[in-house]
Amino acid sequence: MVSSGFSFSDGEQILISLQKPMGILLEQEPQGPITVTDVSQGGSADSAGVKVGDVLLAVQNASVENADLEEVLAFIGNAPRVMNLRFLRND
Repeated sequence: MVSSGFSFSDGEQILISLQKPMGILLEQEPQGPITVTDVSQGGSADSAGVKVGDVLLAVQNASVENADLEEVLAFIGNAPRVMNLRFLRND
């Protein structure tokens, strides 16, 4: 099994390597950012330190800041089993 849960913080941005299934719920308000609204306890996102309220900025180094949630979910679905996600955290 490939290990997951790597995270790297660069100020407010966090780069995380996750293994599917990620164990997060993403939601988007109309014209708003894609935000983490739930993290499954014990999942790969939880192990990597993803928190409710984190804003998804990029998947596999591709910006998703102006994308629709459906597009992002399709992109994640087609991504490799282990993928890199970049989040913005406003602590």
